[in-house]
Amino acid sequence: LGKMVEIGSDEEIYEHATHPYTQALLSAVPVPDPSGREGRERIILSGDIPSPANPPSGCRFRTRCWKAEERCSTEVPLLAVPSLEGRAAHESACHFAAVR
Repeated sequence: LGKMVEIGSDEEIYEHATHPYTQALLSAVPVPDPSGREGRERIILSGDIPSPANPPSGCRFRTRCWKAEERCSTEVPLLAVPSLEGRAAHESACHFAAVR
């Protein structure tokens, strides 16, 4: 819906995605090797995709996010580096950014 949600190097994003939208997108990437598909966790988003002409208040992804809380409906999350122990840190626009 027209907002950057995560910024980092390709390795940081692919190996340590922190925003729920990025995690959902990456879980949908096809895996060509059948053995690599076993045990893979897919994130299936529910809910309606908001209209770009009338985006939701706060976080634009909150209507489909499994981590959304009240704060997400009132505060727009800004791109910031979350505190992640032992992981590459990069900017993520989520109040609850974390590596899955």
